[in-house]
Amino acid sequence: MKPEKFIGIMLITLLLSCEMEEQVGKQIGEVSFETNQQIMHSSFEIDIYIDGKKAGSINNNPTEVSSPNSFSDKLEKQLLAGVHNYEVKIYSYNGEPAKTIKGKVIVHVNKKSEVFIDFKEYNNWL
Repeated sequence: MKPEKFIGIMLITLLLSCEMEEQVGKQIGEVSFETNQQIMHSSFEIDIYIDGKKAGSINNNPTEVSSPNSFSDKLEKQLLAGVHNYEVKIYSYNGEPAKTIKGKVIVHVNKKSEVFIDFKEYNNWL
């Protein structure tokens, strides 16, 4: 076998083994975003962004509630352990402009971190 081929095969093997180690060694935790938006007697849609990417939405529309559990008031996401930036954008269905909350959350390995969005402070948000 020519030395160039042998070196090429060894480099490819090394790169693949490094990628597999990274996947096995990932440190995962969980973050939960929860609200008390039901105290507001109004409908909201909440978009949550983590590190600039949309993680999901929390929707509450009390005029369409057909059962007590027909809306979601929390979002749970698995993330790599570490510090993450989040942005919560709140849109109301009654014409009020969007409000925004920004912050940081620390995700610990094999633990759940919680972010509580307190609607008692709604009028003080940006």
